[in-house]
Amino acid sequence: MTQLVINNFVKGMIDHSLNGRFDLGFYHNGFEVSRNFFSNYQGNLKFRTGFEYVSETRGGEEAFLTEFKFNTEQSYLLEFTEGKLRFYTYDAAGNFGYVLGDGGNPIELDTGITLAQAKTLRKAQNADVMYLTTNGINPKKLKRTAANVFTIENVVPSGINFEETGFPSCCCFYSGRLWYAGFEKKPMDVYGSKTVEYDYFTIPESDIKPEDALKLTLAEICDPISFLTSGRTNLYVGNPEGMTLINGGGYDTAITSTEVDSTLANYEGVYPSAPALKDNMLFYIGADQRRVYAFDYDLLTEKFTSFDLNLAAYDCTRGKLKQIVYKRDENNLIYCLLETGQLLYFVYNQSEGINGFFPTQTQGNINCICSVTRPDGEDDLFIQVERFGVQYIEKISPFTEFHNFYQTEYFEEDTDKRYFNRLIAEDLKSCCYLDNSSRFSLLKNINITISGEQATAADDVFETAMEGRCIVFKTKTGKEYGWFKIKQVLGSKVCKIEVLSDGYYPESYDSFYITFIEIGGLDDWEGKNIRVVADGGYLGDFTVTDGKIGFDREITSLVAGFGYEGFFKTFNIGMADGGKNYQTSKKRISEFILRFVMSGGCKIGTDINRMQEVQMFSPGGFLDLPPLPMDGDEKRTAPDDTNEHKCIFFKQDLPLPVNLTMLQYNIDFS
Repeated sequence: MTQLVINNFVKGMIDHSLNGRFDLGFYHNGFEVSRNFFSNYQGNLKFRTGFEYVSETRGGEEAFLTEFKFNTEQSYLLEFTEGKLRFYTYDAAGNFGYVLGDGGNPIELDTGITLAQAKTLRKAQNADVMYLTTNGINPKKLKRTAANVFTIENVVPSGINFEETGFPSCCCFYSGRLWYAGFEKKPMDVYGSKTVEYDYFTIPESDIKPEDALKLTLAEICDPISFLTSGRTNLYVGNPEGMTLINGGGYDTAITSTEVDSTLANYEGVYPSAPALKDNMLFYIGADQRRVYAFDYDLLTEKFTSFDLNLAAYDCTRGKLKQIVYKRDENNLIYCLLETGQLLYFVYNQSEGINGFFPTQTQGNINCICSVTRPDGEDDLFIQVERFGVQYIEKISPFTEFHNFYQTEYFEEDTDKRYFNRLIAEDLKSCCYLDNSSRFSLLKNINITISGEQATAADDVFETAMEGRCIVFKTKTGKEYGWFKIKQVLGSKVCKIEVLSDGYYPESYDSFYITFIEIGGLDDWEGKNIRVVADGGYLGDFTVTDGKIGFDREITSLVAGFGYEGFFKTFNIGMADGGKNYQTSKKRISEFILRFVMSGGCKIGTDINRMQEVQMFSPGGFLDLPPLPMDGDEKRTAPDDTNEHKCIFFKQDLPLPVNLTMLQYNIDFS
């Protein structure tokens, strides 16, 4: 028996045509088929989180999304629809929603920008002012004058005659100047403003100073400019012919009005979509919409080079790339949107040799994607997606950071793991693995005191309709616990109770749920089958009738939405050893050993029609505690036959977390 191990999954989905290259490392760290799983710098395989409902778009129209970043603590999501602009942001509690005006309605601007033009917008921002350019419109200046006050107006720069040049399609800030390029009538011209005077482009006739405005014409290219963006020491200009560098005459020489030069750095052409910046590298979509390139300075050759990043994953981009966005968080992924309306998750780190593409699927079609900085400095990724004829804005749900129980203050008391179970169950409530999803909870963060058969709240909480429902403590360390049935509401702050749990702790507490057995307001889901995760455990699939669904048990916290399936298939297992090719040998897998971090459900096997459940999961029988997630090694025998072609199939068809750190398979070769 041979023991083979996969302990990193960073290569993602690999082209089917490489199924004979078992001599290469990525053959064993990648997949022939992958869906809704991805890897990160740690090399683990993770089930992607769901897309949480934010809002329907204005008027139910298709929209284009982009970010307005005032500062680290206050960023806005801009929603462009036909001729209109609305704003979203985070409140002090971290909740995300429309920016409201004095009348309580969403603030809205008339832009004069069509939806088609909005999709090709380029932007340049300095503090509270954002410049917007695209083909066919006068450049716009979007200005924030207060947290909920914005204006938009045409830019009238001095020194540029738009009647002679046409309007620019590109703009950016670099080296203290505002730059314009991609003019309709002068497509090779690039203008730089006077330093820190961003609307001043007049070039003096004599006595030119280094900080004065400047203009240059790019002689090495013929096709229109697709984008301008700032690099570490150069201004990058992308067009279908390649990447051009603008600098002061050298790789690390500053631009001045008297010292400026342009050089065509390579011939890997650019698709006209905004690039992404990560790790001081520029990532862009190739002109054929099939490749992602990384553009950076190569110290060995002492020149800028574009690296083809999906050389071994060309199949992933059959749907044609159209947008690329970087999201800062614990996974540091780049997200690629395809013309087909689906996403590719892309993990890349040059120094570690990490490079993998991971296809995803969701019901409906994603029209655009955008990252927005949260008040904590990390990013949220938003999508504008059409589902069943309705246009939504949704965001990727964050990953739950499960508590390290042994860092809590009571772990030594927990001889039968009750505290541990409660704490992990509370963590599971924050997980979301459903799309177009919504959360439902009657969580109250106010003090409540239990005394005998009476509960007293510090604020108005109780209503007569709550009789028969339950009060449930939200645990913080695992020790806090209590279930109390509301028998009679005596007032908005007082009710009679019956203790349902085996005791409770403490007598006075500041965070509790009121349970429910029905949710409503689900009109968009009328007649549709949705999945429900209740109190951290998969409850089942339900059909929405009259805008609501009901349950036969008390629920404290619920996530509902559309399900999706995670799936991967390895290449044919084998290797070369001692002059023999074991890829073509007869073989049989006798056992799988899977190492997980806080995972639930999933199936594995060598035959897609005979997959074995790793965790047997039943929603029945639990109160507020779902089955504990798997954390460590799980061994499963494999009902397998002996044959030459042997692949491993792995599936997650439940809306529960999966974080797989190692897959060992014990195999017999004959």
